[in-house]
Amino acid sequence: MELTGQALRLSRQGAQAIVEEVGAIVGQHINMMDPEGYVIASTDPERIGTLHEGARKIIREHLDELYVRDEEATLTSRPGLNLPVYQAGSIAGVIGITGRYEDVAGYGQIVKKMVEILIRENAEQDERRMGQRVLNRFLEDWVLGSGLLQPRILEERGFALGIDISVPRRVMVSGVRNFQEYASTASGQKLLEQAEGEAASLAGAGCLVFRNAGRQIFLVQGASDRHMEQLAGRIRSCVKKKFGIGLVMGIGGRARDIHVAYGQANKAWRSASMSKRDVMTYDSVTLELFTEDVAESVKAEYLRKVFKNCGYEELCQWMGLLEAYFSAEGSLKAASDAMHIHKNTLTYKLRKLEELTGYDVRVLSQSAVFYMAMVFFRDVKEMMQD
Repeated sequence: MELTGQALRLSRQGAQAIVEEVGAIVGQHINMMDPEGYVIASTDPERIGTLHEGARKIIREHLDELYVRDEEATLTSRPGLNLPVYQAGSIAGVIGITGRYEDVAGYGQIVKKMVEILIRENAEQDERRMGQRVLNRFLEDWVLGSGLLQPRILEERGFALGIDISVPRRVMVSGVRNFQEYASTASGQKLLEQAEGEAASLAGAGCLVFRNAGRQIFLVQGASDRHMEQLAGRIRSCVKKKFGIGLVMGIGGRARDIHVAYGQANKAWRSASMSKRDVMTYDSVTLELFTEDVAESVKAEYLRKVFKNCGYEELCQWMGLLEAYFSAEGSLKAASDAMHIHKNTLTYKLRKLEELTGYDVRVLSQSAVFYMAMVFFRDVKEMMQD
């Protein structure tokens, strides 16, 4: 539905959400017609896409209402009350309420006002979402993308959005632990959205926040190391308490280049995810520092050699075992408890792993082989599925 004049556009999905909400309240079939008289949303799916002659008549003759009686009904206009819907002073379309006049006339104007309010709210939400997408695109180009290749243009885009890219900023990357468990369901996705909104609000008005690849990236103006760690801890604690969701946070160093600072924060976040730590600073990252310099093909070859060309599913099982073992700092009891298996069963599995690879994870000098494998597997997991 395209609103005329100064009004905005209302998507078909938005229109359908409105008619379903209103229809549930009034208990009648509701149709919404565009400025051409075509049904773009309806509680009766068969009506969508059809021409509504009554709506077209209202629009062309600027009628205040039109009731189609039983004897006047046609294939394109069924019995019911039709009212023009206004937005920004112009007709945005027509709302139709199926039913006898005496049943629907009493609340027709109420329904009309309700629809106009919902259209306005929907349009405002779309405008906010559009503004957020523009902001996100700028932040992605600035922090992650090729925007740095055109600093003058980037600076002008930032100025238009009220962002001074010359201001020193620290970068923090946040991700939900066990993200896929939440992302796989509609209720989980809604919870993630609420948790991210809470995290962004806790960061404060002066902080820029955007989402990328299942993570939130925070740009904090000139904060100290202590402030960054306190901020990460506060966000984690509040989100956990309010939504029961665990966050993993990575804090970058003091690099002036925002792209470098992001790389540092991302490495810290990845390292924290692997080590099962909640918050990690770039200064505390060790082994993972050089892994991004290793080609993915080399990482995959390393895994194939160590695990003797195990299939993907078997490799995932071994990685789950190793993550539990390293998270427990080598404690067989803690690892077996985390995996919900008996300690003897874990011991048996570790022996099988030694037989397969020729290395014993329980031997300190050989454990690095497996820790490196975990780090590499995270990077090439999708590649190993092929």
